[in-house]
Amino acid sequence: MNKRKYPLFLIDRSKNANLPFDYIACLDREVGFIARVVPFFDDAPLHEFIALSMEIEDSDYTSIIFRFKKKGGLVMVIEDFLYNFDWTTEKKTRVKTLLKKALKKYMHAEVERTPHDDLSLENQIMQQQLIVERAKSNYDELLRRANGDHNLADYQIALSEATLASLKTLRDNQKYIVLNMN
Repeated sequence: MNKRKYPLFLIDRSKNANLPFDYIACLDREVGFIARVVPFFDDAPLHEFIALSMEIEDSDYTSIIFRFKKKGGLVMVIEDFLYNFDWTTEKKTRVKTLLKKALKKYMHAEVERTPHDDLSLENQIMQQQLIVERAKSNYDELLRRANGDHNLADYQIALSEATLASLKTLRDNQKYIVLNMN
C-alpha cells in the first residue's frame, strides 16, 4: 500500500453561527469521515449525552468520548462518511481506531496552539494572535455577547489588534536595543 501524500486528519476551527463546533475530517481511503467535536464543560450534560448515545444502535462506533480529569469532556461524533462501504466488524474497528487517533490529534493540536506557563514576549504575541484570530472567526458569538452592538464588537477586536501591535513593537524595540548594544 502506498504511503499517502496528504495528512490523515484536517482540523477545521472556523466556527460561525451555523457551524458552532470544531470539525475533523479523516481522509482515510476506506472509512474516511467528518466528525464534530463537542465540548462539555460539566458532567451533567456529558452524562445525558452518554445515556442518549447508548440508546442508538452502533453508537460506540460513531462517537468517542474523552473525559476531563475534573469535570466535563470532549465528544467526537461522526457526522458523515466520505465513502459508501459495507459496515463489517473490520470496518467498525478501523473507524473506532481512527476516531481515537483523531481525538488525540485534535487535543495535541490544541495544546500546540496554546502556550502554557511561559510568559516570554514571543508566547504573549502568539497568544494575542490566537485571541485576534478566534475573535474574528467567532464574530457572530462576539456580537451576541455585545448584545448586537457592532461598534462594541469591532472595538473589542481593534483593542486586541492594538495590544498585538504593541507587543510586536516592544519585541522589535528589544531586538534593536540588543543589536545596538553589541
